[in-house]
Amino acid sequence: MKILIAEDNAFSRTLLKKTLTKAGYDVITAENGDAAWEVLQQDDPPRLALIDWMMPGLSGVEVCRRVREIDTAFPVYVILLTAKTDKEDVLEGFSAGADDFIKKPFDSGELLARIQVGRRLVEQHALLHCLIDSIPDPIYFKDSRGYYLGCNKAYESFVGKSEGEIISSTAAEVLSPELAKVSHMEDLRVLANAAPLEQEGWVCGADGTQVYHSSLKLPYLESAAGSTGMIGISRDLTKRIRMEQEMRRLAVAVEQSTESIMITDVEGKILYVNAAFETTSGYASGEVLGQTPSLLSSGNHDADFFKKLWGTISAGCTWDGRITNCAKDGTSYSEDAVIYPIRAQSGEVVNYVTISRDITQEMAIEKHLRQQQKMNAIGELAGGISHDFNNILTAILGYVALCMNLVAEDSKTYGYLNEVVKAGDRATKLVRQILTFSRQEEQEFHATELQCIIEDSLSMVQTTMKKSVKVEKDIDADCGPILGDTTQLQQVMVNLCTNASHALGGEAGGVLSVSLKQVEVLGRKSDELQMLDLDPGFYAFITVSDTGCGMPPEVMERVFEPYFTTKKKGEGTGFGLSIVHGIVCKHRGSITVESEEGKGTTFKLYFPLLIGSLEERRNVANQSTLEGYGRLLFVDDDEAVLSMGREILESFGYSVVTATNGRRALEIFRQKPDAFDALVSDYSMPEMNGHELISQCLKIRPELPSILCSGYMEKVEGENLQDLGHADFMAKPLDWRELSRAIQGKIES
Repeated sequence: MKILIAEDNAFSRTLLKKTLTKAGYDVITAENGDAAWEVLQQDDPPRLALIDWMMPGLSGVEVCRRVREIDTAFPVYVILLTAKTDKEDVLEGFSAGADDFIKKPFDSGELLARIQVGRRLVEQHALLHCLIDSIPDPIYFKDSRGYYLGCNKAYESFVGKSEGEIISSTAAEVLSPELAKVSHMEDLRVLANAAPLEQEGWVCGADGTQVYHSSLKLPYLESAAGSTGMIGISRDLTKRIRMEQEMRRLAVAVEQSTESIMITDVEGKILYVNAAFETTSGYASGEVLGQTPSLLSSGNHDADFFKKLWGTISAGCTWDGRITNCAKDGTSYSEDAVIYPIRAQSGEVVNYVTISRDITQEMAIEKHLRQQQKMNAIGELAGGISHDFNNILTAILGYVALCMNLVAEDSKTYGYLNEVVKAGDRATKLVRQILTFSRQEEQEFHATELQCIIEDSLSMVQTTMKKSVKVEKDIDADCGPILGDTTQLQQVMVNLCTNASHALGGEAGGVLSVSLKQVEVLGRKSDELQMLDLDPGFYAFITVSDTGCGMPPEVMERVFEPYFTTKKKGEGTGFGLSIVHGIVCKHRGSITVESEEGKGTTFKLYFPLLIGSLEERRNVANQSTLEGYGRLLFVDDDEAVLSMGREILESFGYSVVTATNGRRALEIFRQKPDAFDALVSDYSMPEMNGHELISQCLKIRPELPSILCSGYMEKVEGENLQDLGHADFMAKPLDWRELSRAIQGKIES
C-alpha cells in the first residue's frame, strides 16, 4: 500500500519513512504542502497520507480541504501530524477533512496502529467499491441535493460517462433531458417521503436505443445531522420483456393456429391444448389437462399401432402418420399428425408436442371424387355399349318384323316372333335406362315448376304406402322454376320416395319427409360445396328423408352404381338410383346421400334455378348477390379499413385503387380522371377531408359518381354540402352489401 509523508522537517521525514518502510509500506515523501498536493492530484495517488500541519506554502489543513474537494470514488485517508493539542485546533483539523491525528513527538507503535486502522478503512472502501462495480445492474449514490456521490461501472456504461464526470453532477448533466426530468421528480419524492420508490418503463440509453429498466430508489441517512441521501439501483429488463413479447406472440400464433396443438410430459399427461384442439375434439382444455391422449381413443387402432408410436417418440425421433380419434360427442374424426420430442439443453427429452390437422372432410371429398370418377367411367362404358346394342336391336327387331309379314298371324311361328318383339321392347327400355344413367340420351328441357312434380310424385307413392308411414312436407311456394324434363324429374322423385317408403315398410312405420326451398351458393370454399361441385348461384334444394333402417357405409358407397341393389332377386334391377343420379347430373345438379344404420337416410338434391329476364336477375341480385362492376377510387386514412374494404369490394367484382389520405387521392384522380367509375371516401381524414376531396374531384369531372362515408353523420349534415352535387352519404360502420348496391346504383344511373 502506498503512503504519502508530507513533512518539511528532514529528520522527522526520514524517521517516518524508515518506520513505515520497515513495516512494509511503499512510501512517497513530500517536503512541503505544495509538493504533497501535486502528488495527491496524480491518476493513482496514495490512499493514505501523513501530513504535517505546519509547512511552508500550503499548510496541512489546507491540503486536507483540497483533498476533500476532489471528486473521486476513492478518497484519501488523511492523518494530521501536529504538536497542537488545543481543542479548537483539533476541531479545525477535523472540519478541514482530517480522518485522524498523531501528536508530535510520535510513538512508533501508536503511529503504526493508527495507520493500520486507516489501512483497514481504505481497503474496506476499495473492497466495497469493487463489489459494487462487479454488480451488473447500474448503481449510483446521490446526496440530499441530488448531486452524484458515486456510481459503479454498469452505471457508467448506461449513461456513457466516466465516474469522474458523473460525481458532483446533477441528473440534468448526466441523463437525456426527458429521462433527467423524470429522474429528478422521482428523486424529490424519495427524499421528501424518505421512502423507497420502485418504477418500470422504457428509457433511452446512452447510444439512443430504447431500454426497459426497473428502477429502485432508496433513501439513506447521509449524516448525523439527519440529511438524507439516496441510492439508486436499476436493472435492464429489455431481454426479458422482449422475450415475454415474443412468447406472447408465439402463444397467440399457437392459440390461433387452425391446426390442433397438444403438449404432454414424457409420461403422456396433457399439459396444454390450443383452441383448435378444443374445436376439433369438443373437449375444453380444463377437461383434458392432466389426462392422457388415450381419452381420444376411437378403437380403430390396435395395441401394436400405439406401441410403435411410443417406441418412435421415446427414442427421441419424430412420428408422423394418420390417426382416427373420437370426439367428445362420440363421432370419429381423422387427423394427419406429427409428434415431436422437445429436448432440454442437456439433450434430455422433457416434453412431446403433437400438431395435427383434421382431414375428415378432405377424406370425404376424396372419397366422393373417387366415387364420381367411378360413376363417370361406368357411365361412359354403359353408354358406349348401349349405343351399339341399340343398333343391334334395331336390326333384330327389323328382321323380326319382316319375318312376321311372311307368316300367318295364327301360326305358332308368328307367336314365337311376337315374343321376340316383346323381349326386344323390354331390351329397348333397358337401353333407354342405361342411356339415361350415362346422361347420353337426348332430351328437350323446359321451364319446370318443382312444386307440382313433388306433389304429384307423393300422391302416386302414397297410394302404395302403409298407413303407419307419416308424410311430412315443407314445400316453398316461392321457389323458382328450373330448366328440366318433367317426366325425368318425376321419375327421380317417385324413385326416392318409393325407396323411402320401402325403408319404412315395417310395422312400426316412421316418417317420410320431403322439403323444397330456394338457396344461394355463394362460393366453393366450404368442404360441402366442393363435394357438391356446384357453381355459385341460386338453386332449388330438395331433401327426401326417412326415419327407416338406414344404410351401412359399404352400401352407401355403392348406392348410385348400376346393377347394385340390396333387394331380393326379382324385386329390383339395381338401376333405380343410378338413373336418379344420371338425371340429376344431366340437369346440371348434384345429389348426395347421408345415412346411418338404425336412424334413417336423407337424399339432398340441388338443381340450378332458371332466372329468365334481366329484370328478374337484377331483382334476385338486389336480394342476395353482390356482384358488381366498375373501377373504384376508395379512400380512408384507416389502413385496416382500407385493406379490408379493398378485399371485399374486389370480391364483389370491382377493380379498386386505394389512397390513405385526400391529397394522395386527388393526385391519383388528377392523373387519370376518366380511369374511375366511382369515388368512395371517408369524411374525417388529415390534410384534406372527404368533403374537400369530392368537391375538388367534381370540379375536374362534374358527373363523377361519389359516396361520402362517416361515423359522425351529425357533423357531416351540419356542413354546407351543396358543392357535392348528387353525392350519396353512408354512415359507418359500413354495411358492405349496402355500399355495393349504392355504388352499382350510382354507376348504372
